[in-house]
Amino acid sequence: MINTLFSKKDYSEKIIYYLLVLLPITLVSGPFLSDLSVTIISILFIKISYSKKLFFYYQNKYSKIFGLFIIILIVTSFFSLDPIISFKKVIFFFRFWIFALAVWYILDHENKLIKHLIISFTLVFLILIIDGYIQYFFKANMFGWPMEGVRLSSMFKDELILGSYLSRMLPVFFALLIFTKFDKKIYKYVLFFLIFVGVETLIFLSGERAAFFFVNASSLMLIITMKNYKIFRIFSIITSVFLIFVLINFYPESKDRIIDKTIVQSGFEKSDTSIDLNKNEKTKLTQKYIFSIEHHNHYISSLKMFRDNKVTGIGPRMFRFTCVKEKYNLWEGCSTHPHNTYVQLLAETGLIGFIYGLIIFIIIFFSIIKHFVFKFFKNKIIFSDYQLCLLSAIMISIWPFVPTGGLFNNWLNIIYFFPAGFYLNSVYSKK
Repeated sequence: MINTLFSKKDYSEKIIYYLLVLLPITLVSGPFLSDLSVTIISILFIKISYSKKLFFYYQNKYSKIFGLFIIILIVTSFFSLDPIISFKKVIFFFRFWIFALAVWYILDHENKLIKHLIISFTLVFLILIIDGYIQYFFKANMFGWPMEGVRLSSMFKDELILGSYLSRMLPVFFALLIFTKFDKKIYKYVLFFLIFVGVETLIFLSGERAAFFFVNASSLMLIITMKNYKIFRIFSIITSVFLIFVLINFYPESKDRIIDKTIVQSGFEKSDTSIDLNKNEKTKLTQKYIFSIEHHNHYISSLKMFRDNKVTGIGPRMFRFTCVKEKYNLWEGCSTHPHNTYVQLLAETGLIGFIYGLIIFIIIFFSIIKHFVFKFFKNKIIFSDYQLCLLSAIMISIWPFVPTGGLFNNWLNIIYFFPAGFYLNSVYSKK
């Protein structure tokens, strides 16, 4: 029997609940409110778990695996080029896992959270879709914030993360819908179908190539592995592709960032004046690159750092301070992070952190492959459709072969760990 938090007098649980419901909104507002929410949630859950002796949440195998990662970060920070700076950057990283545990705990006691999160996500997605298309057609959104060249930002203003937010949150949203069996009511089915089409098309128009890959990769994975809801995803994707082709024909600049510029930046075609490249890019495009010249140089710089610090790396979050050195500073090769999670692990935590991260990816990847094999050859289901959506959200966040944000980016880590809480609940909780 599921207890109800609202019948109790513990306001800590209520605060956590409301902060979780508002999380889709605070994530759009920027990193400050979302990170503040996660910090408050983590502190309150530590208080609750200590007072109620909820040690199971910390003693399961998933918590132990994450605890090992924290130990790795601390150890490598002590061996970093600047231990004090590095240690300060990672000491509170554990709060993201506590945040995931808090999601798990709230779901154990109040599954209305899913219903209220669906409402929250629906409002946010509808606003972003309407505002994004206004910005696309009129070159400025409803607040007058202009496009950045051919890229949309919508409510994120000057932060070009609209596609990242939508592509990473869409599988989580889909999981919540599946949990409530949304297809039982036709009006919900139509509403959410339109939202999926609007979101998928908007991701393309945002010009974020990694986000466009994420939404397609997660969709393909779900179509292959899910038992139900395949028709919904197949038709939403087909409709989205049709709409994208229509927009490309009427507005050819839509494909500049996703298609044309990608080809040119990779060095597979000479630059054209219609593509927005700076002078240095045009003069350097004489060889093949990994994604782009900038990404390529980030990776080369990171590999040089790794060769000099093979076991423990240069230290967590030390790339930004190390890449300015002449030895590592290639042409446009310096940044706050190398734009790939595994390359960053290799440079900043050495073989210790890289091997750990790779093992986690391999375990999750082959678990999904195992589900696929058992489903088609043994007619046995390992994961529910709900769990598969959550796993797809996690998988695109840890996929190695695509540019990513910084490993220690607070905003991104909130999105990374959010579906983990739902997955933990699905594994351990009896409904």
